[in-house]
Amino acid sequence: MTDILNTRMEDMPGVSFDCHCGRRHSVEISKLIVGPDIIDEIVSGLEPYKGTNLFVVSDQNTYGVLGKKVTDRLTSEGFRFKSFIFDSGDHALLPDERSIGRMLLELEPDTSFILAVGSGVINDIARIVSFRAGKSYAIAATAPSMDGYTSVGSSLIVGSKKVTYYSHYPSAIYADTSVLRDAPLIMIQAGYGDVLGKLTALADWNLSRIVTGEYYCDTISKLVQKGVDKCIESAEGLAVRDEQSIRYLIEALILTGLSIGLAEVSRPASGTEHQLAHYWEVKAVEAGAEHPLHGNAVGVGTVVTAMLYELASDILPKGIEYPSADRVINLLKKVGSCTNPKELGISRDLFVESMLNAMNMRDKYTVLRYCDQKGKLSEYTDIIARRLYD
Repeated sequence: MTDILNTRMEDMPGVSFDCHCGRRHSVEISKLIVGPDIIDEIVSGLEPYKGTNLFVVSDQNTYGVLGKKVTDRLTSEGFRFKSFIFDSGDHALLPDERSIGRMLLELEPDTSFILAVGSGVINDIARIVSFRAGKSYAIAATAPSMDGYTSVGSSLIVGSKKVTYYSHYPSAIYADTSVLRDAPLIMIQAGYGDVLGKLTALADWNLSRIVTGEYYCDTISKLVQKGVDKCIESAEGLAVRDEQSIRYLIEALILTGLSIGLAEVSRPASGTEHQLAHYWEVKAVEAGAEHPLHGNAVGVGTVVTAMLYELASDILPKGIEYPSADRVINLLKKVGSCTNPKELGISRDLFVESMLNAMNMRDKYTVLRYCDQKGKLSEYTDIIARRLYD
């Protein structure tokens, strides 16, 4: 068995091993490069496509951050490519039908490979378009804002609803820490909130193992926890953009994304905290309103989930480890993140609604469902709402 827990992240691509859990796990990504000033590695990764037609996609922000540097280098190296830059003006670019259709229109039929330069939205758009067009793609990350770089799903807005479409992995992920450290602080906070969400996601996965007999892998759980712990240990450096802290953050995000592929379920990375965040996001999309960055909502959702676990401590089965709400709050405060749904603009009514209904959005057993089955969810929701809003 491969000692995945002691394997460098850059050495994980292509790894396949039989696990103690009874399954064979594989990392189906060809290349992971993390470090400062890695433009040479990006160009080298595109070398097999030299002489063919590449497609480089970015937006008006990510083009200035990294896209122009990449395309200037490709030009000087004699690559043939088309560069397309989304321009959403003063509005945030959305991964919706309009953006997806626009990229499809710009994509030439003879395109050999797609390089996406950006973070969550650009990655989601490029992933679904490349999959539907039968092309491979790579992502050059511009912000350590979420764990979706290694995901196989694109979270899209379709028909005014948020829907996840499953597609394929990027063939390569390039994370330049000298670029990531200069990302807007709110995006760094979002990535950190997404990482902290694994503390309760892992608790929910273990809870479901005990209560429902759901598949669980201790190796994958330990892999995620290892990445989370390294990120937490250096969290104070995130607020001052310390490059080593940024590296630990993006590595934790990539590792948790890889864990989903290893487990073939989202369990290692997503639990109650994501159910709440998704509920708030969906309601905002349905209302045509802006919503907080996903990771910032997940961070707050982690606080709420920890509160719920504490209230349910007397009725939980033995063997469930979960963080205290105070610990999560203190960890979020280290980087100046929101800790209360009020700070995200979530009304009390919406909060209560989400606590009672978020468990129905996806078929995933979490502490919300557990408390509901025990007849305690309404009572615990009222206690938490009074703590947060009164």
